[in-house]
Amino acid sequence: MRCPLSLSFIVRRITLVCAATCALPLSGGPAAAETDPPFGIRTAYVQLVDGVYLLSTRLYLPLNERLRRALNDGVPLTLDLELEVASTRRYWLDEGVASLRQLFQLQYHAVSGRYLVRNLNSGEQTSFPTLDAAVEQLSHISGLPVLDQALIEGDRRYEFNLRVTLDLGDIPDALRVLMFWTDDWHRVSEWYTWPLLR
Repeated sequence: MRCPLSLSFIVRRITLVCAATCALPLSGGPAAAETDPPFGIRTAYVQLVDGVYLLSTRLYLPLNERLRRALNDGVPLTLDLELEVASTRRYWLDEGVASLRQLFQLQYHAVSGRYLVRNLNSGEQTSFPTLDAAVEQLSHISGLPVLDQALIEGDRRYEFNLRVTLDLGDIPDALRVLMFWTDDWHRVSEWYTWPLLR
């Protein structure tokens, strides 16, 4: 006659299954990780136009299926672009000259079936028929005023530091529990640094 399974045995089995499930890769796999560039900044530069330095940057913003589903369920995605300008000094700490924070929001509009990209600083908004088209637009930022030439002194060296953060907005509780185990809902790039060339 077989003995019934003890409660502690069942609990141990469930714990092992949960641990094994959490250990499974959540996206892509090794091959995708090796070929895809990391989230962040590909290129960035400034150009002097009419006494103002304008920033242009190209970003890499990969969106996996989990993020795409969240967007299609109405969860907004926010892109935070941070720029810091510093005067570099050889024997002392760098001196901050200016800083800029530019916010963009990507959201799916269910009624129109279009994706909206909105500049949260200026309120300017553009709509796109597909998510890929919206992300492509969001990945190319150009002509963003960042620094007045009057703040630049001719005998000093300057450096630009740029970073991008990607965040999901108001996530439903059920989705938040699932995404707690991943870094999908919050991504921060490395700082991208380059000198001011004059």
